Amino acid sequence: MLLYGQIGRDRAVMFDLAEKLEFTETSEDRRVLDALAHAMRHRHARGEYITAFDEEGKEVDISFATQNWRKAVIDKTRSGQFVRKHFEVMVFTALAEELRTGDVAVVGSEEYADWSKQLLDWEVVKERLGSYLVEVGLCEEGETAAFDAVSFRRQVQDKLTAAAAAADAGYPDNEGLVIDPETGIPSLKPHRWERQRPSARRLEHEVKARVPERSLMGIVARTAYWVNWWQRFGPASGNEPKLDDPFDRYVITTFVKGTNMGPYEAARHIPGVSGHELAYTANRHFSIVLLNEAIADLVNAHARLDISQAWGDGTTVAADGTHMDTYLDNLLAETSVRYGKPGGIAYHHISDTYVALFTHFIPCGVREAVYIIEGLLKNSSEVKPTTVHADTQGQSQPVFALAHLLGFDLMPRIRNWKGLTFYRPSKTTEYLHIDALFGESGKNVIDWDLIESQFRQGRGLRTGGGDLLVHAAQAAALGLQEERHLRHLPRGRPRDPHRPAAAVPL
Repeated sequence: MLLYGQIGRDRAVMFDLAEKLEFTETSEDRRVLDALAHAMRHRHARGEYITAFDEEGKEVDISFATQNWRKAVIDKTRSGQFVRKHFEVMVFTALAEELRTGDVAVVGSEEYADWSKQLLDWEVVKERLGSYLVEVGLCEEGETAAFDAVSFRRQVQDKLTAAAAAADAGYPDNEGLVIDPETGIPSLKPHRWERQRPSARRLEHEVKARVPERSLMGIVARTAYWVNWWQRFGPASGNEPKLDDPFDRYVITTFVKGTNMGPYEAARHIPGVSGHELAYTANRHFSIVLLNEAIADLVNAHARLDISQAWGDGTTVAADGTHMDTYLDNLLAETSVRYGKPGGIAYHHISDTYVALFTHFIPCGVREAVYIIEGLLKNSSEVKPTTVHADTQGQSQPVFALAHLLGFDLMPRIRNWKGLTFYRPSKTTEYLHIDALFGESGKNVIDWDLIESQFRQGRGLRTGGGDLLVHAAQAAALGLQEERHLRHLPRGRPRDPHRPAAAVPL
């Protein structure tokens, strides 16, 4: 009843929308669409109950709903009938979820199009599959033709066997990890902080003495002058900007948007510019695509510095999100339970060379693990990481599988790792030091036959052949388009100058 109080006001609009849009399933599961058709047939009903049978006399299948939903929809005292209000709410809630996950598509739509229709043809993928397998390290040059489900099974099995053997051999020299020989529960010893060495203090003193202090605006201007990233921006037509001084205007606009200040708030503190000028430049000369190109220029220039090579080689990246304030009338604005205020999440990929490779702006309720892979695919800089460190949001089984197929190592912070089940490579495998970690001998063994069969079943996903590797190759070959949900964000606009600025950072 709580949900119907929210949906009931828009009931007529939702039925009209469902009548005008043409929905289609992206799999063989039509249960939600069949339930929607049943609700549409009884849209003009005003009674408390409707029949539970369709026009052919078959009972409408609502097994897609949870047990609590089915209890609310089915009245035990009235066999063969549904509670109408509860049934409608259940159907529209399930339809929204199916549209979000891609199990239901809208014909003629861009945002909710059928993803299976956008895949490459098998003939196109077959030409690129061999080079893709070599590039991501799944097989060697000349062995691509023989790579199949058996080869994939053998590869991951050998990888687990080698990793477990290395852990067993290195356990006696490990000073931090302790495995209880009786229960097999692992634990970590407390790490003691070591005081800063005198050489580190001398280095810090020399860095502060030799590096002059710069203002943030000065840093933005200097990098724009030396790297020329400001030339990436301009009108959408591609013509030369009709601005008196495009360099200054683009530098100031980048500073204002990057600090989340807002154009009219910035005009109060920066002499010589107006809020209208800054807002006009941001709306007419900046875009997500151009910003990503400018970011790639900066990342490439940073990677060529000597000091960045002292920090890392660019093969490792860390991914994490930061809460950002937004306008409330924003398609991405949500009230975060974790942060206790509305806004969105800026999801960053930070390289081990101490530079941000890529940033997504996502809603608060989205699973961040999805954007771990998307950020790597959309990274257009010369820095190509192969290892990703993430927080507990990165602990996702589908992401682990795709990470292996896309050729990078996912290293998240494991949630509740003491209670996890560790699997042996085979029933006969035993270890000298870490055997208690896997439980009783002969148990907790990976079902390699299941992995092999699931790999083979992927061949039926697309007419003409292909397998799970095809979809990974398609993602890498196609790349990813500009985020559709960021195209129509509200830009800078007049606002109360006494309110704190909370614009969406580009």
